[in-house]
Amino acid sequence: MTSERVHDVLVVGGGNGGLSAAAHLLRRGCRDVGLIEPAERHVYKPLQHYVGTGVADPEELVRPQASLIPEGVEWHRTAAVSIDPVRLSVRCADGSEVRGRDILLAPGAWIDWGLLPGAERALREGNAITTWVDSELDRARSRIAAMTSGRAIFHVHGQPASGQETAFKPLFIACDTWRAAGVLDRIEVVLVHEGPRLHAVEAIEQEIRRHLDDYGVDVRMSTHIQSIEGDAVALVGPYGSGAEHADLIVLHAPYAAHGFIAESGLDAEGTGGFIAVDPETLRHPRHPRIWAVGDGADLGDARTGGALRQQVKIAVENIRRARGGQELQRYDGYTVAPIATARRSLSFGEYDRELRVRRSLPVPDQIRSSPVWYALDRYALPQVYWHRLLKGRL
Repeated sequence: MTSERVHDVLVVGGGNGGLSAAAHLLRRGCRDVGLIEPAERHVYKPLQHYVGTGVADPEELVRPQASLIPEGVEWHRTAAVSIDPVRLSVRCADGSEVRGRDILLAPGAWIDWGLLPGAERALREGNAITTWVDSELDRARSRIAAMTSGRAIFHVHGQPASGQETAFKPLFIACDTWRAAGVLDRIEVVLVHEGPRLHAVEAIEQEIRRHLDDYGVDVRMSTHIQSIEGDAVALVGPYGSGAEHADLIVLHAPYAAHGFIAESGLDAEGTGGFIAVDPETLRHPRHPRIWAVGDGADLGDARTGGALRQQVKIAVENIRRARGGQELQRYDGYTVAPIATARRSLSFGEYDRELRVRRSLPVPDQIRSSPVWYALDRYALPQVYWHRLLKGRL
């Protein structure tokens, strides 16, 4: 028998975006908030790269989901399997149906290793590691620490990517680790980057290039990993195609949209199955009471925690404004690029949709790598995340 529950606002997804949105809604006076999320544990994803490279402890990474659900939010511990955008209802894996006057979608994306042939087997049995999956972090840390010679291939793919800039973190931290151990000169480090540029913002690209040159990394732009077989990586790109040997393969996880988005008709041509959304108002173009934030939405490059903070506040405010017939707020595409360039130094670039450099801190240069920005990203921001952001206080 199908049960049904109706909320004032229904949030789908209990990650960064969903939890903070639910908390903001309550603080803004929403009388009844529902949250659909099946996971029993919550991972602070930006810290995964530090744990996987040995500069942070695994205990810092995860908290029980139940401890983070805002008081007053009704938690539906199940997964969304389809959405009726006309009835504003969500059918769930447990057979229930949940509705909302407005629905705020924050489902994120999922890692689809099938998009990279041979990756799953290489992660399980071969030379591949990743810092994008929390269950793989122990292996990643030990393999990086054990590397004393040979060839290491680091992979950065194009969009869609969650926190694309942070894909440089394992590369730079590993290089700094090997340099400190006196073995970097014995390791050939190769960066396989699918994009034509290291970064769309010139100043950030120059900073990335400066550190790649310093570590002596062989950079292959516009190059794809076609497949992985044993210790052979098949590459396709302008620098030559064919299988190359690798003693260590560090993979950037390929992300895909959740299937229920397209099956529910919430995508559009050109979105790749991700949620169609007005990139400024965060409103669905065909269904005005459906809103979307985060990795699951087709918002271009803005797939970072810093971007999500802005998106959530604007989406929550726009739900209120839409109900009152007011002009909606606009999201300018703000996002951040926290790139650790060593074990104790980080570049903290900020920019918007027009690729203009932004500065939210009263300092002249956040792009130049500094231990100050590393301390902010490594120690301060996790505390802000757990104690302020997820509670709707920021």
